[in-house]
Amino acid sequence: MGQESMVSVIMPNYNGGEYIGAAIQSVLSQTYADLELIVVDDGSTDKSLQEVERIKQQDSRVKLIRMPGNSGAAKSRNAAILESVGRFIAFLDCDDLWYEQKLEVQLAEMIAAGSAISCTAVDVIDSHGGKVGARKVPEVISYSTLLRKTPIVTSSVIFDTDQVGRVLMPDIIRRQDLAMWLKIIRMNGVACGIDKCLGAYRVHSYSLSRNKVVSAKYTWKVIREVENLSLIKSAYYFSFYAVGGLLGRLRGVN
Repeated sequence: MGQESMVSVIMPNYNGGEYIGAAIQSVLSQTYADLELIVVDDGSTDKSLQEVERIKQQDSRVKLIRMPGNSGAAKSRNAAILESVGRFIAFLDCDDLWYEQKLEVQLAEMIAAGSAISCTAVDVIDSHGGKVGARKVPEVISYSTLLRKTPIVTSSVIFDTDQVGRVLMPDIIRRQDLAMWLKIIRMNGVACGIDKCLGAYRVHSYSLSRNKVVSAKYTWKVIREVENLSLIKSAYYFSFYAVGGLLGRLRGVN
């Protein structure tokens, strides 16, 4: 095994001390061991940096990049992508978790499908780790499907640099991940959805309403400005996002 089969795992960190240790261990415990984990510290002021340093001394697969000040998620992830050496790029946020066969199962299905990008279903957990739901994915995700708000969770995504190169995220505050998925799908056709819960996505109780408003603003920005769709098409696709968010609230779904 080598760089032609290696997975470079990208983990941005800003004050993730409460969860980052478990997130890192969920990567290092993978049954697919040909990986590097690049943690990007974005000006943390808690003890998370010390935790990363401690684990880094125990496992040479862990690398650390320290950003100057607080640069944001897009710049942090891009710095790691540019430093990565693996063929495959995977993402894990510092408060989420992977199950131990995540990479093994996902890569096998992704390669069999010949896809440049794949994502999986995930369990949804609360701040204490209790399961509160799940997010499913369809088997095939097209460009138009994704614009209508297919729930791709960043911590479930892998893309193949042999097919699309080292794609970077646009430098926007939110929804830079959506913009990246759209770009890769435009380049390659469709994303492969694996409807198996291979990880856990953590939902925090604070600021959910504010986050929804900000997320909506940047979803519109991606559709209208990054994807450069017409006003009519932008309004059409954004309407699915808006209606989906309203129905979610009525059903009590975060």
